[in-house]
Amino acid sequence: MVDVEQTLSEMWSDLLECGAVTEESDFFECGGTSVTAVHLAALIQDQFGVTFDAVEVVVERKFGKMTDLLTLRCAALS
Repeated sequence: MVDVEQTLSEMWSDLLECGAVTEESDFFECGGTSVTAVHLAALIQDQFGVTFDAVEVVVERKFGKMTDLLTLRCAALS
């Protein structure tokens, strides 16, 4: 099983070039844009096999919240 928090952290770091992220890191404050939100959503869908769109990146913009939502979605697949 994929480590959701670690994988998502790596995605953020790669996309945003922001270094380490914490639970309180905000996607847009770390340099995210609408374009990178679309890209992140596509990466999440490819990596985890769950439905996730750019609107959810905007709504769940804090790393901790996004991790929680993604963990629930992944658990539902099991």
